Amino acid sequence: MSEHISLVIVPVDGSPTADAATRHAVMLARLLQASLQLLHVMPLNPPELSDLPANRQAEADRDRSLRLEAAKNAFSRARQVIAPSLKIAIDEVTLEDNTFIRHPARAIVEHARSHEACLLVIGARHLSEMGKFVEASVSNEVVHKAPCPVTVVHAEAAPEDIQHIGRVLLPVDGSRHSDSAAILAGDLARSANAVVELLFCRPTGMPLQQGDDATDEAEHIFSRARKVLGNVPAGIIEQVLAGERYAEAIIQQARRHEDYPVIVMGRRGLGTWREKLIGSVSHRVIDQAPCPVTVVV
Repeated sequence: MSEHISLVIVPVDGSPTADAATRHAVMLARLLQASLQLLHVMPLNPPELSDLPANRQAEADRDRSLRLEAAKNAFSRARQVIAPSLKIAIDEVTLEDNTFIRHPARAIVEHARSHEACLLVIGARHLSEMGKFVEASVSNEVVHKAPCPVTVVHAEAAPEDIQHIGRVLLPVDGSRHSDSAAILAGDLARSANAVVELLFCRPTGMPLQQGDDATDEAEHIFSRARKVLGNVPAGIIEQVLAGERYAEAIIQQARRHEDYPVIVMGRRGLGTWREKLIGSVSHRVIDQAPCPVTVVV
């Protein structure tokens, strides 16, 4: 990702998680000087009450009318979350199909593919791995497949009284995914006048001594991240975290701060099943972090 974000897209459905995502999306659009798009996915249930074509059409028309009303209500609720005085462009888009949208996440991802330099902001509930398997998490699938950065927001992570970012936590590992995350983190930090905290994780028990391999690696990765970040007026902090469970170390670091942090991190693009087999740091952070998390491919 090298383009400046020009469009923030937030799916809305009238739920508390969508409200939280909308609040955070508004703030991101303001900070990034981007347009805001409210997106509603409207599946149409196929009529099954009659074999008569005329009756099927009548049922389809009634079904669509109800779902258009639901879309209207979702947009209305989202606009209530947005401050009336906010000076950003806001668009409303409804995604629908003439049969049935069975996979809302895929519709959202395909919509994002048609927009350059966009950022998706999506609300999510805290679900266990089994809960995600049973209920099918839309946010989880969007993070896996979206071609653009995705910010995941839990309802408790974006209360109404938080309208600024105090700190950007940036896990770094020297990869191109980490570099992509640093570009967005730098944009956010400069716009929000926020500190960037670079996080490098190393295994527990590895001593930090001048001239050893661990120290040299951390210094090299921090130096690379600083170059990608560019100038950050509020300052850049370097933190080396020790632990075998990198996701938990990042989460604990976020919990130490009360200045409204956000996490911006790269994702290595593992397939869904491969991530389930070997684990994904970014997805564990998303599931447990006390703040919004942006994942950049």
